[in-house]
Amino acid sequence: MTTLPVPIEVIYAGLGGTLLALIVATAQNRWSLRVFFLLALRLAIGWHFLFEGLNKVHSHLAGPNETTRVFTSEPYFKVAPGPVGALMRKQFDDPEAAIAARVKAAQPITPAAFAKLSAKEQADACPEVVAKELDAQEAATEAAIKAEAEADEKAASAAEEKGLKAAKTDDEKAKLKASAEAARTEVRKRAESFKESAPVLLTAAKATYARWVYGVDGRPAKVKFVTGDPLLTAPERLAHLDWLRAEVKAADDRRAAGLGNGTGTEAKRAAEVRTDLVAAEGDLAKDALAFVAELKKDLTGGKAIEEPAAPSLGKRMDAVTMWFLVAVGGCILAGLFTRLACVLAAGFLVVTYLAHPAFPWYPAPPNTEGNPVFVNKNVIECLALLALASMPTGRWMGLDALIARVCGCDRRDTV
Repeated sequence: MTTLPVPIEVIYAGLGGTLLALIVATAQNRWSLRVFFLLALRLAIGWHFLFEGLNKVHSHLAGPNETTRVFTSEPYFKVAPGPVGALMRKQFDDPEAAIAARVKAAQPITPAAFAKLSAKEQADACPEVVAKELDAQEAATEAAIKAEAEADEKAASAAEEKGLKAAKTDDEKAKLKASAEAARTEVRKRAESFKESAPVLLTAAKATYARWVYGVDGRPAKVKFVTGDPLLTAPERLAHLDWLRAEVKAADDRRAAGLGNGTGTEAKRAAEVRTDLVAAEGDLAKDALAFVAELKKDLTGGKAIEEPAAPSLGKRMDAVTMWFLVAVGGCILAGLFTRLACVLAAGFLVVTYLAHPAFPWYPAPPNTEGNPVFVNKNVIECLALLALASMPTGRWMGLDALIARVCGCDRRDTV
């Protein structure tokens, strides 16, 4: 059953109308089998693109549920080993840049020597990006507390004024004034207390992060084949990444030397290690961000921090991809600007192929059917689209024929 919010009867009717139009167009072209199969191929590809796009759009509109996940190309590109794989991954996030800015130590200091430094010296060694984020959070918290204190003072004064109007005796008025002044004093003390403790908390937060970066303190980390969450410092995590990179190079060297070609063991090993490296880099970047979020929470007195994340270029690319598939599929199906639509769709398939080429030494992309070697279904569909782009199928059956007639260039393209 379709997951689209379209009645199945409507889809059946559309399919029936498409088949009827195919038969009529073939009859108008003297029942040419070439016309029939070329049009059938165009309609099949257009139908495929259109409903693939509609399903992705619907997943975003409906949101995640028990049976449907919101479309994102991130998992596909996350393990893409092809020529454009690394570039496409960076459109979602750039773990290497995040690690360089947040995790790598700026000074060659041993953990033992760093542990002997004062808290102020450790805080000064905090990575610049993280230090600026913590400074901004401290300033925002101070501004929020100041605004809250001003609001509380105004509320206390308003309550005092209202109570004085209702008070009947001097004794009641005196009590109201004393109570209001006590409330205002308490508010001022709270604001002053934060103002005094904020620099200490900020220094402690920066020093805590720096101790992890310079290898003094460890944090729970997930490591493949290791049970539980061992406590690892940033240098230990970076050393693990270096080891994985060395493993990738060694596996590639063995594969290039022709070892294991008969069974593909070395190619499989290289693919697995490369996937482990990508996953480990992503995990380290995410753990660094989570650590900063925890420290920001400490600066706010335990209040959760909600930072609206700007959509990455990859997320915007997903939105464009969904509607691109709908538009191109609809144009191919309706025979509107058919040749241009076919070329654009072929270009999309080329990019998809270059992310996950069907090379014997690369791992198969997710949900791959069969065992493609160099040629997969993307290549086949791309060649079919380019073949259609070289034929006037839009004039045989489609809106291109109407456009040609309106524009006065109704040249009959017969078979």
